[in-house]
Amino acid sequence: NLFIYIYIEMIAIVFMVAGMSSRFGGKLKQLAKIGPNNETLIEYSVNQALTSKKIKQIIFITNTKTKHLFVDLFKSEYMNIPVAYIDQTYDRNVRLRPWGSADAVSMSVNFPCDSFIICNGDDIYGEKAFSIASAKIENGNIFLGYKLINTLPDKGKVNRGYVKVKNEKVVEIKEVLGIEKNNYDSELLEQICNVNFIGLYPDVIKKLKKIVSEFKKINKNDPKIECFLPDCLNLLIQKGEMTMDAHYIPGKCLGITHPDDEEKVR
Repeated sequence: NLFIYIYIEMIAIVFMVAGMSSRFGGKLKQLAKIGPNNETLIEYSVNQALTSKKIKQIIFITNTKTKHLFVDLFKSEYMNIPVAYIDQTYDRNVRLRPWGSADAVSMSVNFPCDSFIICNGDDIYGEKAFSIASAKIENGNIFLGYKLINTLPDKGKVNRGYVKVKNEKVVEIKEVLGIEKNNYDSELLEQICNVNFIGLYPDVIKKLKKIVSEFKKINKNDPKIECFLPDCLNLLIQKGEMTMDAHYIPGKCLGITHPDDEEKVR
């Protein structure tokens, strides 16, 4: 008998939705209805992602308070793609918020996938961005960046990671807090920045988990400090423990940070 084995790479798309949207007036940013057919932001973003037929798994990094809202929308299967929910847990008696984006990503450490495309749950990256990500992830860890000017709201402060690229490889990522569109050098606004849109292999997720665990031990008495994904990736790059191919995404990355952003994004 002749058996033909066809291997299909398991690419998972991971949406970080555990945040409590503290700057958004008490509502969840991901559930703001911004789509032309009254879709929520997270539905619109997931629909864009699934235009890439290479994505075979959806993972939401959630929190116990709001998880049910995403389960109501996406159930255990969405558009014939299985959906999983992983809680980003933390001690609410000690901390005021979750441990940050690196901790969120590390929550997927035991999930059986070949590669993970990581993204924010309150940003719209565009169909082309997901197409590029799902194609390029086959070659290794990837960073997908936009010009800083194309990621900033008209008003308000956001956090972004500056990225240095050499020979199409990421050589440095630096997280910068509190960036404002009208209060920044015009040259810097044209540089490529990180908006937590990356592709990682399982071995890197395991390394992130170790870094986050150590970070928690060192900062166990600080109720507010967060472990940022760009900082952890930069540490691994500087130590020579990972490489990342850099890819530029044309166009804008639309996001919601403050209440005034909702109507503009819509």
